[in-house]
Amino acid sequence: MKVNKIFKMAVVSLGAVVALSGCIRETFPKESTITAEQLLGGQLEVMAESLLKGIPSGMLSPISGWEHTDFGYHSVGVYNDHAAKLIACNGWMIGQPAGYNRFYASAWGWGYAPNSALSGHVWYNYYPQIKSCNDLIELCKEEEQLSEYVGIARVYRAMFYLDLARMFEPLLAEAPNNPNYETGVLEAMGLTVPIVDENLDEEGAKNNPRATREEMFKFIFSDLADAEVRLAEFKPTSPVHPSLAVVYGLYARAYLWLGGFSDGLSGEIAEGEAAYRLAAEYARKAITACGGAIMSEYEWTNPTSAFTVMASSWMWGLVQSTDTIINNLYQFIAHMCPEATYGYAPMSCPGLPNKSYDRLSNTDFRKKLVKGPETTFAEFAPYTLVTDEAEFDSFAPYTFFKFRPAQGERVEYKVAAATILPLMRCEEMYFIEMEATAHFDEATAWNQLYAFMASRDSAYACMTQDLVEEIIFQKGIEFWGEGIVMYDMKRLDMGIDSAYEGTNFDESGRFTTTGRLPWWTYCIPQDETQINLGIKYNNPNPSQAWDPILPKK
Repeated sequence: MKVNKIFKMAVVSLGAVVALSGCIRETFPKESTITAEQLLGGQLEVMAESLLKGIPSGMLSPISGWEHTDFGYHSVGVYNDHAAKLIACNGWMIGQPAGYNRFYASAWGWGYAPNSALSGHVWYNYYPQIKSCNDLIELCKEEEQLSEYVGIARVYRAMFYLDLARMFEPLLAEAPNNPNYETGVLEAMGLTVPIVDENLDEEGAKNNPRATREEMFKFIFSDLADAEVRLAEFKPTSPVHPSLAVVYGLYARAYLWLGGFSDGLSGEIAEGEAAYRLAAEYARKAITACGGAIMSEYEWTNPTSAFTVMASSWMWGLVQSTDTIINNLYQFIAHMCPEATYGYAPMSCPGLPNKSYDRLSNTDFRKKLVKGPETTFAEFAPYTLVTDEAEFDSFAPYTFFKFRPAQGERVEYKVAAATILPLMRCEEMYFIEMEATAHFDEATAWNQLYAFMASRDSAYACMTQDLVEEIIFQKGIEFWGEGIVMYDMKRLDMGIDSAYEGTNFDESGRFTTTGRLPWWTYCIPQDETQINLGIKYNNPNPSQAWDPILPKK
């Protein structure tokens, strides 16, 4: 192996090296700088390990500090959950400014233009990590003893591109305030994002068109097929290391998305019912490979450990350590954990739509973690770290106490935020299996739904005949705050209603649609389109495409 191979830098999309502030960003973490001396000294595995650590570390890092939501990969998921109206921030009901919800852009449909910070935030949370994957693949691809490093990098890269494909492929949506929206979608129909791999050079990066859906998924499946071979016997030693079960889980996610299409392209990838059948098949393979565990009531509701450590069903996670926490506000816990006294959550009170709360059965244990309008402190005390009734009363109704501070620490932010954030749980595979099956075998899917829900509600009874809608509703409760379900709602062209009578959504976030919201599709940042001339069509700006429905006076 030649020394200069180490210095070959696979060129990343411009977003990997330029931050929103215009500052040049490092292409490697400081601890990952590679020297010829290290290589000649036989430190290849050490360098590979350092590069590998840089991927999950980068996923937890701010980009430019543009907003307190700039805390990495999971911030994008929270934005998407707000856009899908799965999260209602309730602080406004007790007199707090609605803007304490720092994810207000997606809650209100504001600021999605190509020159916006939000578009850049999403783009730049992915391409630098893709760059890290490319560097690791390039470093190790010819070294048989480092084959598992290549497999891990390909799994991460497949996940990143799958997310990007689902967020950036435009699908038709009503946009009353933007009469050109449909035209813009049709121009970019079927396009995802540019593919940047370890072989792309600088000139290629400057003229790198958006991949079609078919091109993108062939690339994703190629990465997963390679990883399936390399990780066949791999036993993860850290939550950040994906296993073979995760490979199958990503196949399941990908085929579930493709199930929503029937446009026929060239027929080289499955779509429609064929894709749904493959989604169900791979979800079951993932369940089998990971052991099929489902989080217990204790794991869900324990005040000191729930969603802070790897649970029995977790297949993959990001470890937030004191080293990756930069302050008290650039972190997931500050925004999503109402018990963390130092953050926004005690004031924004993130929780469920009250319509969802009312729909949940009182025998569903997940409902125990939501402060209902009539919930007393005595009833809630077993499920919270709050010990003072007056403090409990200060939280708005419908606040969801799903995410907890680490070790029960509510004040010291470096301790409280040092949790493990889930990237994939086995529960998702059960939901993928049942929803995919519902599209070709409804009777079996009903049985699968009831079997799963028995783990959540001992007296579960479905009150609707719309099986897929019920599955997505229950999935939305299960994965609240984890950034999973917007993709399903976008694929299924599901409408939203946050303007119903008695709603607990603040006035700027009240909408009613029969189909998907336009801001479930992001625009490619202007910085990227100005440098990469291969991008001929951007997605249309969805910002404020709908006016909120204000209360009648």
